[in-house]
Amino acid sequence: MIGQYILWTVVIALFLIGLTGTILPTLPGNLLIFGGALIYGIFTEFEEVTLWVLAALGVISIGAQVLDYLAEAYGARRFGATKYGIWGAIIGGVVGLIILNIGGLVLGIFLGAIIPEIILAGRSVKGALKIGWGSLLGFFGGTLMKFILGMVSIGIFFAALI
Repeated sequence: MIGQYILWTVVIALFLIGLTGTILPTLPGNLLIFGGALIYGIFTEFEEVTLWVLAALGVISIGAQVLDYLAEAYGARRFGATKYGIWGAIIGGVVGLIILNIGGLVLGIFLGAIIPEIILAGRSVKGALKIGWGSLLGFFGGTLMKFILGMVSIGIFFAALI
């Protein structure tokens, strides 16, 4: 009985931390959700959460991570970014996150797309600002999709228990 309580506490904690991680880029959100399902599967000998369910959750987790990386670049590209703006947004986001946390991430993506477009690609400030907004839209779109995929993963997990 206590073992089940501990198991469910760990699984629910990983699900909640994972959902938080789909929004906060410092945590691998969907991978934590997968980890919670995997732990449950291991401790219940894969009776309810089978290897097929875990494989599906693994594909979703990996897909969510890939989608997250591609969404920002897609947003920048869709708004006309060159490779300088795309790489600038990625590098700016990482540096901004390290220096100023979440606010720095957003600012880093925005400025990281704008500055190289002006300096290296010769864009106007107006054109570079458009690309900066595109990068942010891609980032927020990717974050939304990660969250939705996290919820889908949790839904699949609980559906397997029924």
